[in-house]
Amino acid sequence: MRFLQSLLLSAALLLPLSSFAQSPDPLSMLKRMQQSVRTLTYEGDFVYQFGDVLNAMHIAHSWQDGYEREQLTTLTGVEREIVRQNPGQTDSTGTRVSRRLLKAPTLMTFPPQNLDGVYNFKVLGNDRVAARETTVIAVLPVDDFRYGHRLYLDNETALPLRREVLDKRGKPVSQQMFTAITISADAATADAPVTDDSEEEPKYQGAWRFIDLPKGFVMKVYTQGRTNNGHASDHFVFSDGIVRISLFIEDKSTAKLGRRSSAGPVGILGTEVDGHRITIVGEAPVETLKRFLKSVHLQQEGE
Repeated sequence: MRFLQSLLLSAALLLPLSSFAQSPDPLSMLKRMQQSVRTLTYEGDFVYQFGDVLNAMHIAHSWQDGYEREQLTTLTGVEREIVRQNPGQTDSTGTRVSRRLLKAPTLMTFPPQNLDGVYNFKVLGNDRVAARETTVIAVLPVDDFRYGHRLYLDNETALPLRREVLDKRGKPVSQQMFTAITISADAATADAPVTDDSEEEPKYQGAWRFIDLPKGFVMKVYTQGRTNNGHASDHFVFSDGIVRISLFIEDKSTAKLGRRSSAGPVGILGTEVDGHRITIVGEAPVETLKRFLKSVHLQQEGE
């Protein structure tokens, strides 16, 4: 998941946005954003808000000779540091490292060309973020199973300097915004080729079935592991191209009873299916999480 997913267009779009003489193509700008996030060198401070929680972080991102490195440092609360090296590429063990599977706020990236039929795109106007001029783009869901997003893309580089995630009423559920940023004057690396950050769909052949998922969601990750207590656990990740939903399956006798909870846009729900505990976590409306839980079915022998 990279830094900045943003807005739902609703009647609440009353922000003072100046209009363009000629509106740019939103899909072209989003494709440029996807590249710039990976291949530009930049450093700055940003704030992020989830629900009632507000925090700040410092980010330093570099790209040199095809090597990507990103360092995140907390500026509020407990002092912590997170370092990502070549996210989206393959590490020395052969394991693919996806930036969106790592647990930290970061710049947003997604393949906009893969979102047809699930989201629409619209240029809203322009605004100013961190003393830089930006173009504001709405990423609009076609249904109520996902949040909408508003992205403020830097006019010079297409870096997403601000993002808002809004529910179907147009109310913000999370926000991220740079307050200061320095972007390398050498923008030539923005055209450098990068490794595709998308995952191949796993060839899952187990007994679990997922019936009538919301439109556009497909399985992207499947892993088998063990809980902290040493018990077997199945982990599935589904995505529509932007949203990522994690689903965990454990034996009922060993799994802890989960509670319904949320932190900003991220919700957690649980249920029981055929003697197993199902827990789902994702940045999606609660009705979407409920739909996923209802979809889980254990195929019996002979079916």
